[in-house]
Amino acid sequence: MCTSLTYTAATGHHFFARTMDFPTTTPWRPVFLPRNYHWHTALGDSRTTRYALLGGGRIASDFSAYLMADGVNETGITCAELYLPGAVDYADDPVAGQINLTPQDFINWVLGEHATLAEVVADLPQVTLVGRKWGADRYVYPFHWILSDRQGQTLVIEPTGGPLTAQSNAAGVLTNTPVLATHLQNLNDFLQVPGATFTAATRQAAQTYLASGQPLPAGPVPTRRFIHMALRRWGTPPATTTTAATTQLFRWLAEVQLPYDPLRRHEGNHNYTHYRGVIDLDRLTYNFIPRTTHRLQQIKLTPEMVVHQHFPHAYPAN
Repeated sequence: MCTSLTYTAATGHHFFARTMDFPTTTPWRPVFLPRNYHWHTALGDSRTTRYALLGGGRIASDFSAYLMADGVNETGITCAELYLPGAVDYADDPVAGQINLTPQDFINWVLGEHATLAEVVADLPQVTLVGRKWGADRYVYPFHWILSDRQGQTLVIEPTGGPLTAQSNAAGVLTNTPVLATHLQNLNDFLQVPGATFTAATRQAAQTYLASGQPLPAGPVPTRRFIHMALRRWGTPPATTTTAATTQLFRWLAEVQLPYDPLRRHEGNHNYTHYRGVIDLDRLTYNFIPRTTHRLQQIKLTPEMVVHQHFPHAYPAN
């Protein structure tokens, strides 16, 4: 039940932020993957990163691989996965001549092998997403992805049938099912704005609504969290410093995070927020707050790490 957004401060600084909500007890933690890292997809194919990346991930329990839920690479592009049940269409088997990936492999491919979003878009027709489990995971997870860069571009990739394509996301917000187009229609309907796309009229209506003091939509339903975050995102004047932007983004994420119930810990359908993450694209800094300690970790993808660190590293979860 994740919530995510891209954001540009008044300084021109670019951010990506998300809650990581998932029904698993596996510890999620900051993970660094280096350049020239040889890894295996869940289909057994070998791939090699060209760019170092840093983000939130977890280690497979039964084979040597890291599943990344989000991250930023050394060139400043980001990618994050969110749940899309009931809408995805994966291939049953690998396709000869294609780059065959499972959904859980996709972020490693995007961030490890591309310097720009344009490169990702150009390579998408070569990719087939295959419906196979990742390691010991119980299910094939249905994902869509939000991507961003330092130019303020936000894209969404939704594998709903046919060749993979990327669509622009002017709202800069994404949650789980439904697909982006339905979220945008719901937002306009809520604000009583004509049309099915995000426009200047939508932005103005969000500002008017937030200024009115009316309550924001609340609760775990993805459509309500999309509207909630879009109203915050577009109804609030841009933060004037990078510190203020980071603080504000963490506060907004806290408004939509899902509570953890220890009595439901082992239930397969217990979604809760494992962490909140804010990525500073311009400074290549990953800000990570876990559910357990609420301690902020700030990890910077430095030039020294990129050049001299040759092995993956999983930071402490807390």
